Amino acid sequence: MLMSKITTLSIGGPAKDFKVIHTEQELIDLVKKNPDFLIIGGGSNLLVSDEGVDKLVIKNDIIGISTSKAIHPRGEKMRLHLGGGISVKSGTLLQDLVDYSIAHGFSGLQKLTGIPGTVGGAVFGNAGAYGQTISDHILEIKTLNSVLTKKECKFSYRDSIFKKNEQAPSFGSKSIILEVTFQLENAEPAELKKEAEAVLAKRLIKYPPGIKCPGSFFKNIIAETLPKEILEKISDKIIYGKLPAGALLEEVGAKGDFLDNIYIADYHANLFINKGGGSARAFYNLAKKYALAVKQKFGISLEPEVQLINLPPLQ
Repeated sequence: MLMSKITTLSIGGPAKDFKVIHTEQELIDLVKKNPDFLIIGGGSNLLVSDEGVDKLVIKNDIIGISTSKAIHPRGEKMRLHLGGGISVKSGTLLQDLVDYSIAHGFSGLQKLTGIPGTVGGAVFGNAGAYGQTISDHILEIKTLNSVLTKKECKFSYRDSIFKKNEQAPSFGSKSIILEVTFQLENAEPAELKKEAEAVLAKRLIKYPPGIKCPGSFFKNIIAETLPKEILEKISDKIIYGKLPAGALLEEVGAKGDFLDNIYIADYHANLFINKGGGSARAFYNLAKKYALAVKQKFGISLEPEVQLINLPPLQ
């Protein structure tokens, strides 16, 4: 199986083996027999090398959503909550979860509308948009090895224990997300729908239908981590407490540049787009070119938000 067939970027060489799983037992059986594996959801947010993946690739299609009126974190006494809980299997599309929460009058996920991929992938990278992050209302996460509270997941900006791979699991070297439970507040579905539609309208301008782009390639920079002299120069560019990586990339001329069939959008310097037939090598080299340019001009190391599979670090 070519990874280009199953990634939203349409880039990537062959996988050594490829399996789609629909149940937890199927997953358990596979990882017990194959300790070296890569598990994916919707194939978004991945840049896979042209050489491919020399291991088993598992596509997680374990889906399902359910609700409960009152839930509580593990180890705490039961208490009543305003709102309710949603438990969702990790292979469920994030958009399906967002739509479900809106229809049932649960607030806290509506701004994530339009983000591609699965719930498991979104939690892995702590996805977010417009000031809302998927971990904001997480109560606990069931993995193959245990049940973790939100605190134990060590969420931070576009990061988690799952991405850092700090946990010592029972299956190989990976902790696999199976199910996520959220505690959400009540709201009017009509208002949530209106808010989601406004967000989606903005997203469609940035990401028109059919675009082969992993979203923003580089992470934005948390403003409080920047030197004072830089903050003073770019204070007007801070959004939700972060300096957009695109602002720095624009300063070094990234907009509109290209290499082979990989282009940087002329309207947003942090959008790297495969125009069709693009290679991971060209994508990687273009991203590296501008990561180094930003480092040289500003002394800031940009970090990819996208996972690099079988590729070296950019810096």
